[in-house]
Amino acid sequence: MHVDQVLVGAAPGDAVTESALRIRDALRGAVDADVYAFHIDERLRGQIGRLQDYPLPEHRSASDVMILHASIGDSRVLDFVRHRGERLFVVYHNITPAPFFRKIDPTFAGYLEEGRRLLPLVLERADAVFADSAFNAAELAALGRRDVRVCPPPVRLRRLLEVEPDPVLVADFPRTVPERMVLFVGQMLPHKRPDLLIGAHHLLVSNTMPLTRLVMAGANRNPGYGRAVRRLVDDMNLDTVWLAGEVTDAQLAAFYRRADVFVTASEHEGFCVPIIEAFHFGVPVVARGYGAVPETAADAAIVLPPDTDARHLAEATRRVLIDHDLRDELVRRGRARAVEFDADMLTTRMLAAIRDAIARAWVTR
Repeated sequence: MHVDQVLVGAAPGDAVTESALRIRDALRGAVDADVYAFHIDERLRGQIGRLQDYPLPEHRSASDVMILHASIGDSRVLDFVRHRGERLFVVYHNITPAPFFRKIDPTFAGYLEEGRRLLPLVLERADAVFADSAFNAAELAALGRRDVRVCPPPVRLRRLLEVEPDPVLVADFPRTVPERMVLFVGQMLPHKRPDLLIGAHHLLVSNTMPLTRLVMAGANRNPGYGRAVRRLVDDMNLDTVWLAGEVTDAQLAAFYRRADVFVTASEHEGFCVPIIEAFHFGVPVVARGYGAVPETAADAAIVLPPDTDARHLAEATRRVLIDHDLRDELVRRGRARAVEFDADMLTTRMLAAIRDAIARAWVTR
């Protein structure tokens, strides 16, 4: 029996990619299992097959399973999975709403719109559907698919604890971060709202904490938008903002270990991996309550109303930085919450869900 997974794109450090690889490794031994993607980062060549090389239909049967990880739209991929003969399972990681990208990247916005448009057709074809979060499952229920099983991504979110922090970065922290560090980890994209985070930092350093450093670690997936964020920092004359860009695991481990608080102003999250990473490192978290953020953080973070502005975001950040009792309580709750996302436990849970779905599919076909 074959149980293969399909992704639109695969890249190192991507939670969807890591999730697929962990599921593949756990499946192997019991069934034949591989991962295929349409777009593949060169660093993953050899680990992930090209979708163009997916076995022909005559080499698969109706008893085999294809698992689609849905996180972006691409008609070439979605049409491919819809018209195959294998049983189709869908793992929904959410699709970012296109309006965030219409001005800065109309082509990418088109992919997102396409994904949203074709998603109901894929769901109609699917024998089983899984979602990263209850938030994602609710989106699918609104599309008529109410038999969704919630399975958090089986990603090893504590792995950075075992990474040796970058020694050069650590040695330079007394100079680069003389006092407190506010950390954000995530791609530099509009739905993450780096502009709001920078605005909140501007208020923080202007009014009460002038030496506080904001570190923003994450790849610039859209160069034009990355330049716009840099211009915003320059226009505000903020020499306390460090746009670190894409970082290595060693650098990221160093940032987490040094951070005094993790803050995100994101307006769309289907899960939010960095929140759990911060919990593992004992870093208190401040976030706005969009998407799956309240569900992911639970009671272990300060989750602000979705419409929180820069002033209130700055005030919440300041409170965590100065209130040691609050900080200690958030750290305690965060570490307890992180235990609930153990990768081995979640992998076992996902495997059980897949096996159960396979058994059910046998009965219904």
